[in-house]
Amino acid sequence: MNYRHAFHAANHADVLKHAVLLYCLDSLKRKDTPFAVLDTHAGRGLYDFTGSEAERSPEWRDGIARLWDWPAPPPLIARYLEAVRGFNADGALRMYPGSPALVTTSIREQDVLMACELHPEDAGALRRALPRAPNVHVHERNGWEALGALLPPAQRRGLVLIDPPYEAPDELETSAAAIRAAMKRFSHGMYLWWRPLKSSAALDAADDEVRTFSDRETLRADLWVATPQREGKLVGSSVFLVNPPYGLKDALGEALPFLADALTKGQSGWRLT
Repeated sequence: MNYRHAFHAANHADVLKHAVLLYCLDSLKRKDTPFAVLDTHAGRGLYDFTGSEAERSPEWRDGIARLWDWPAPPPLIARYLEAVRGFNADGALRMYPGSPALVTTSIREQDVLMACELHPEDAGALRRALPRAPNVHVHERNGWEALGALLPPAQRRGLVLIDPPYEAPDELETSAAAIRAAMKRFSHGMYLWWRPLKSSAALDAADDEVRTFSDRETLRADLWVATPQREGKLVGSSVFLVNPPYGLKDALGEALPFLADALTKGQSGWRLT
């Protein structure tokens, strides 16, 4: 699977991932002590819906656009929409913030973002998209290598976001192994791992690979807008969390059925385990 994010920004998968990301960040801010965020595959930071990629594959129209003017979404989704509106001052939906851009709107002066992007062109775009601030660091480096180099963070608390492009056929297994290795150094950290939902069996095996290593609490949320298939268009995604924040399970229990209905294209559904 080759998941070039510029073609898919703000689709159903981003809605799920970014709503959960913001909840995690808000949870970390409940304590005064600083925290770090490591984004292993940060991308370009900002996505323009008038750009060529979005025009060629306007998946955002069946993603965030379906929710933009919803009168009373669940709190998890309302928080997400509020954050995206911050990048569209006139109220018209034109720009979409990727994960690192959303993080910069949520961290405090004492917190730190470490955003890693290996592709030189995208790393340059990321630097231009993010604010120039002493606590915002862009690393043009391999995200898998960064897990070993940048963990544990000096702040001692933190969130690790793992969202690779899944260009390599074994990237699911690579992700699971990377999380296991990272947890040896940063076991109390919060991990948010996004995956394409193509095969539930493959995800189950990857999840078991992480769970057998540690007795830490985990949480998995799946959302699909049509029946998932091993081949073809991405119609579902999954997030897997290690050390999930308190209250997220209940928030997802309210938000997932709403999203499955609001974003549906047919055989939609959700799962929370």
